Amino acid sequence: MLAFYLRPSSDNAKHNASVLLSQYGSEAAPAYSLRHPDPASPGSKNRYAVALYDSYHPDILYGEVLLIPEWTQPSLSQEEIRKNGGVPPAPQPILPSSFVIQLYNPDQQIVVQQGVSKWSATPQWVFEMPQQSFRQPSVASIDRTQSDPTASETTPKLRFKWKKDGRLSKDYVCSLSGKNTNPDGSKRKNREPDITISIFKHLKEITMYEPNLMRVDIEDPKGLEVVMLLSAIVIREVYNGNMRDTFNVSEVPRRLSGEPAPRKNSYERTRRPRTDVLPSQAPPQPSHPRPPLQVQTVNPRPPPTDPRSQWEIDAETARLKKEVEREERERRHAEHAETKRVKKMLEEEERRARLKQLEIDKETERLKRQFEREQRQAQKNNTPSLPVRPTANLRPNFSGLNYPQPPVQRPHSANPYRPPAGPYLQGPANNAASSVFFGGGSSSNSRPQEGRRVGSKPSIFGLLGRSDQSGQRLTKKQSAVF
Repeated sequence: MLAFYLRPSSDNAKHNASVLLSQYGSEAAPAYSLRHPDPASPGSKNRYAVALYDSYHPDILYGEVLLIPEWTQPSLSQEEIRKNGGVPPAPQPILPSSFVIQLYNPDQQIVVQQGVSKWSATPQWVFEMPQQSFRQPSVASIDRTQSDPTASETTPKLRFKWKKDGRLSKDYVCSLSGKNTNPDGSKRKNREPDITISIFKHLKEITMYEPNLMRVDIEDPKGLEVVMLLSAIVIREVYNGNMRDTFNVSEVPRRLSGEPAPRKNSYERTRRPRTDVLPSQAPPQPSHPRPPLQVQTVNPRPPPTDPRSQWEIDAETARLKKEVEREERERRHAEHAETKRVKKMLEEEERRARLKQLEIDKETERLKRQFEREQRQAQKNNTPSLPVRPTANLRPNFSGLNYPQPPVQRPHSANPYRPPAGPYLQGPANNAASSVFFGGGSSSNSRPQEGRRVGSKPSIFGLLGRSDQSGQRLTKKQSAVF
């Protein structure tokens, strides 16, 4: 009895696995390496592929399976298109009803067809293997020109079938369909019973019954082993797994009509330009602008080969178009908001300037009125000032006093000022008196100075004055010595 166990790969790759072999209860040892394409690679999108390699010689490939599903037709409902943002809904993969196993050395293709059991209505998978796989050695040239036995329709084939062990069971049984002993194939009672070859337990362990394998009349038992392993793995992953993960179908992008996706880069496209920079302070522009850099982008993804890839391209194009339109609207809105803000700021500055000018004009008017009021008050309270005495025609005397020249005759007021009597000043009745200060003199020697009048300003002793009486004038006595 041969037992094959599916275990995760030792290289910690989730898309790879190892097939361990245990024969007659011995310790399991690596026998095959199961590889899937990297889900991140663009070439693995929307398809399923698996290959069986030798565990000790990684370059030896025994067989592989490539499965490209069919897709649903796009919906023409306008309601669904509107709900999906203006593009048709994404096509969904259709579970295939058959797959092909490609074997190498010798090269042959084994078609596995899905069906339903007539008695139990459980799914089943049927495939055929040629009894003769290798060309017979011959020295004849005509034998060398013939096709391989695997491609010949005359080569007898054996029919194998995978089916569930029961409706509620998770085990699958692979059996060899019994031969029909009746040449015309009309009577079913002459058909041999089926021979159980292997069983797939809980989708993790494949057990092959070696005694029953010996009863299989086939020339390539290794090829049959590879076909049973690959078919069991495909049944587990494709027909008992999640179709989206199996065929590596990318997630449907968010609705184009929904809210915008967040940006990766936190660049603020609507930042406000600086308004405090004067035109003279602007950075100088280069005289010879640099030409724009031309970046050549290489698309690593091959051209689309299925409707799903084409739909993804169309959906991405529509999404980018919506994004560009949204960004254009946001840019126009930001420019309008910025223009409105600058206009409002300028209007506010003009309003403040007008208010400031009104305050200045008001303060000017107030100061002007105050100045005029103070000037009128000063003119009202101010008395007329006396003329300045001339000091150029003073005549010195021996007494050390300078007497000013008599001023110009002015009209007498009603109440003339009377200076006090002194030793130097006398009225018209005392013209003959002598000066006591100079030793005295006779009246005969005294000569009154006629025609002289003393100004209205008082002397330094306050002795001079002006008499406003009619007919009286101040005269200055002459020295008795001279």
